Amino acid sequence: MESKVDNILTTLNDLKEKAVQKMYNTKELAEYLKIGIETIEKLRQNGELAYAKFGRTYVYTQDDVDNLIKNNHITFVA
Repeated sequence: MESKVDNILTTLNDLKEKAVQKMYNTKELAEYLKIGIETIEKLRQNGELAYAKFGRTYVYTQDDVDNLIKNNHITFVA
């Protein structure tokens, strides 16, 4: 019985690691972050926002977005 449970847990962990991330184009990302497309373009050009490019289309993964937010996070210190 234990080996079946171990096999199921291993399979679930494998699936979790291979899960597909959310992806955005520039317009979708601007809407998601509630900022302008020009701001997305500036962040990309300044190297602050990672991306992939397919033809004329820029694509951003959720990891790219999470890293952008993490790198621009400011903690208030009183």
